[in-house]
Amino acid sequence: MTASSATGSSDVFVGLGVRDGVSRNHGGRLASSEGNRLYAILRRELRDAGCFEPVLWRQIGYMIFVVLAFGIGYITLLGDAAMGPRLAALLLIAAANVHAGFVAHEIGHGAVTRNRRAAVVTGQFFLTFLTALSYGHFQDIHTRHHAHCNRHTLDPDMQSGAFSMYLESALEKRGLGWLVTRYQAVLIWILVSIQGFTLKIDSLRFMCREPRKARVDWLVFPLHAAFWIGLPAAVLGFEVAIVNYLLLTWITGPYLGTIFLVNHIGTVVLGPDNDDISFFEQQIITTRNLGDTKIADFMFGGLNNHIEHHLFPNLPRRGLRRARVITREFCRRHNIAYRETDWLGAASQVSRFFGEVTESALAIRHEARATIDAAPIQESQKV
Repeated sequence: MTASSATGSSDVFVGLGVRDGVSRNHGGRLASSEGNRLYAILRRELRDAGCFEPVLWRQIGYMIFVVLAFGIGYITLLGDAAMGPRLAALLLIAAANVHAGFVAHEIGHGAVTRNRRAAVVTGQFFLTFLTALSYGHFQDIHTRHHAHCNRHTLDPDMQSGAFSMYLESALEKRGLGWLVTRYQAVLIWILVSIQGFTLKIDSLRFMCREPRKARVDWLVFPLHAAFWIGLPAAVLGFEVAIVNYLLLTWITGPYLGTIFLVNHIGTVVLGPDNDDISFFEQQIITTRNLGDTKIADFMFGGLNNHIEHHLFPNLPRRGLRRARVITREFCRRHNIAYRETDWLGAASQVSRFFGEVTESALAIRHEARATIDAAPIQESQKV
């Protein structure tokens, strides 16, 4: 494995060598046992630095902040505000939607409490009730994503009926799926605006497909409908309530996309020949970090420190910033690639990656078509 920048100076890498006292195989990859050893050492360094210690009052304060944002926006909408305040309220609730997801995400990883019942209640409130994204569905796909990050057939985040994040997926596409894949390098930034809708549809599909796993979601989901459509419909009228809800779902999409599209796409895609890779190396080579300012920490819910989050999912958000400094230095000390870039650099890599997948698929399809077209000519020449 070699490390090289795809976007110039916006990326920061530490190249991999062979004279660093670290055990590597012939391909330059860390030996699995060596990766496990380094992972244990890094965990100990982070623990000694206090990165795993939660600050409950800060986490509760953040939850209150999110609920207040929802409350202000909700009351403004119920007041049948003029267009300006109405738009401001929708933007505020859309942002609160994403931050409610951050709360549920941290809860789901056990970074706030290890009490399972408390975690489920809190996660259901912030995700299913407030946003209509099934907490059960989130737990199902997100657990598998962390276990199989960027493994092209196992990571649920790499499966899409429209976009293609690996060559086999592009070659399997037909009809609308192939049309989107054909222009996905551009369409990804346009269609991300409907992500709020697609995530809600995926949640409903999961709830119908896995009713036992989603039994709590089925109890909470009607409360969401009553709160966001029922009561507003009684106060404002059904048409206004529906328009507000659709606008809110649509506005949420771009914010979600700016966060989640740039974490892994365009890094390393793992196939069957990578089965022996250590957890430590897998998370580092398939993940990138973004800006390290406090503003970035707030806007991304701490997930701009994505390498550290994937290495240690139960790290509280407050510990990620300190863990990033320690992990970056640890990788420099052991000559291990560590990927950092700004958001524009990451977005450029995402577009380039989608374009490369499309080009590879087009080349194979054109070659196959040429072979088929040449077959009758060869047969006639034989005759």
